[in-house]
Amino acid sequence: MEGFQRVAGLNEVAPGQSKVVKVNDKAIALFNVDGKFFAIHNLCPHEGGPLNEGRLKGYVVACPWHDLAFDIRSGQGTDGGGYCIGSYDVRVEGGDIFIGPRRKA
Repeated sequence: MEGFQRVAGLNEVAPGQSKVVKVNDKAIALFNVDGKFFAIHNLCPHEGGPLNEGRLKGYVVACPWHDLAFDIRSGQGTDGGGYCIGSYDVRVEGGDIFIGPRRKA
């Protein structure tokens, strides 16, 4: 899996939970939604709130500081403010989770 980096084991992120991982010195929020994994840049673009600590509802996470919300599948803001943060490809192989390069918006 060229360009992918192992970041966690499957047992490290329970369904409905998140974990901050590092990829190339960047903080990435890794989410588990019903056994499917998604990764986005961890810092909210508004004031740098830690998105991994936000409220996750379905595929949308809200910043814990000001409730700005993002779709964890794409990194697109859901509030109509034009915000978009980085999202990353995630692959599961065996019992390991890998994150690839940042997707283009």
